Amino acid sequence: MSYHKENLKERLIEIAWEICITESWHQINMRYVAEKAGVSPTAFYRHFKNKSDLKAELIRRGYELINEGRENANTFSSYGAHYIKFGLGYPHIYDLMFGNIDSDMSRYPDLETRSDAAFNGVIEGLKPFMPDAAEKDIRIKAVHIWASVHGLVALLRRGDSQDSKSEELKWSENNLEEYLEMTTFS
Repeated sequence: MSYHKENLKERLIEIAWEICITESWHQINMRYVAEKAGVSPTAFYRHFKNKSDLKAELIRRGYELINEGRENANTFSSYGAHYIKFGLGYPHIYDLMFGNIDSDMSRYPDLETRSDAAFNGVIEGLKPFMPDAAEKDIRIKAVHIWASVHGLVALLRRGDSQDSKSEELKWSENNLEEYLEMTTFS
């Protein structure tokens, strides 16, 4: 195994991303990633202190994708639809971001900043619809929407895995923006 590879850190992240997408974030370990990169585990440790550092890189990429969608969304509902599509399209990355409890994410303050940016997109998107509302009321509505979106992702994913989506869930998935408008503002 040779360590002398250009952009090895980026290559290790790419390999871990692919493993996470195709298998699961649970499958990511330093030996497996190093093996797929054709380098020794020692080379891996020149770029990452531990597995948590690598997982933090994957979470960063996930938030980049979510926040790009927020920046490119032209409506509040289109941002929500993008977020849901991310959860459906990258289920293992999504699980790593929102269901991973085995790493101390306080070691990565930038991840909290990125998470806050995603949530603040919900808050800012609500303000035009709630112009006279107190900030606290907007934040409560944002938490409700945040929880609803995560719940919808879970229901749609479960329906996919069990091949048993109801007609309502199928409609919701095929009409995400309309679904979000109906459930958020009515």
